[in-house]
Amino acid sequence: MSLEFLPGSTIGILGDDMMSQYVAQVAHNMGYNVAAYSTNPDAPVLSEADYRFVETAGDLTALQNFLALSSMVTYTSSWLPAKVIDALAESRLPQGTDLLQLTDDHALGRAFAESQSLNILPYETVSSLDEVAHAAADLGYPVVVKPIFKHKHHDDTVILRGDWDLGLVAPMIDGGTLIVETWLDDVQEFAMTAVRGVTGDIKIYPLRQTTVATDHMRRAWTIGDIADDLMTVMLGVTEQVGEALQYIGAYNVAFFYSSTGNLYIRDIAAGVQETAAVYTATTNVSVAEQHVRAITGQALSDILINQAAIYMPFTTEQVPALMRHWDIQANWQIYFYRFPDTTGKAGYVLACGPSVTLLFNQLHVAGVWQFAD
Repeated sequence: MSLEFLPGSTIGILGDDMMSQYVAQVAHNMGYNVAAYSTNPDAPVLSEADYRFVETAGDLTALQNFLALSSMVTYTSSWLPAKVIDALAESRLPQGTDLLQLTDDHALGRAFAESQSLNILPYETVSSLDEVAHAAADLGYPVVVKPIFKHKHHDDTVILRGDWDLGLVAPMIDGGTLIVETWLDDVQEFAMTAVRGVTGDIKIYPLRQTTVATDHMRRAWTIGDIADDLMTVMLGVTEQVGEALQYIGAYNVAFFYSSTGNLYIRDIAAGVQETAAVYTATTNVSVAEQHVRAITGQALSDILINQAAIYMPFTTEQVPALMRHWDIQANWQIYFYRFPDTTGKAGYVLACGPSVTLLFNQLHVAGVWQFAD
């Protein structure tokens, strides 16, 4: 396969979130044509595409036509149906499908981590309520119980804090396999995004910290000061993952850091994460642009950091409060989605400046978002 993929060719893009649209915009800016496939007729990427393919009633004709038209295919999200992943086998797909499999299957993901000697939370696989009880006793409460496949019952995650909670798991017992994993209450979450090129070079974006707010939306901000040894480990793990999988394009490694000073791999995901939008305001090259550079055989750009930023998603209900700041906040970049997503997210704000601490103070008094005490 030639490493070069020159402008004028057609890139096929898979993905239903806003990151797919951003990648399509970058591809257009670089001179490529864009084909898009989705099972959702309102997927943002379709509005940016030159050629649009929408699945109807499980018919694979649209997918087959999409693949036939696309000279190269890329995905920006790890959540692809199994039939789509199978169909990609015959396509020019620089990213490959290994990371898709690891992302969706908890068991495969943990097996990969163990093969690479990466530190993960203790877990057991189970299939019955009795096995859940034994696993929880072995691991020690609290534990989290979730389906082995992330695409299956994605919202079915139960936290057990004692034997009295075992009844909460009963609706999940259907003969399939479940994961029982140690749960950490007092934990910090970090994420590193990297892009690996066709020649094996890896560019890693600045560390960001993330948290899930009360509205279940994930926020993110850049990190300035952190212990050197902790940063060294996270950088090493991120590089190791890309090399081990021989992955090309953007990928994300998320971490748990416990109050006892232990670092664990939370998950590894392919594509461009939504919280990675924070880098459009903090670095000289966005993740979407770097991703397209990688899959088309271009040299990757060195990443230069120019300021701090916080990524704050907002809902349709928060728009009136946000609009009160429209003519006030000179350091806010406000991005609206054309269509709110299934969670009600209507867009996001990037608050930018020299200090994350000062930015959080500004966001606290703005009155748009709620913050934990």
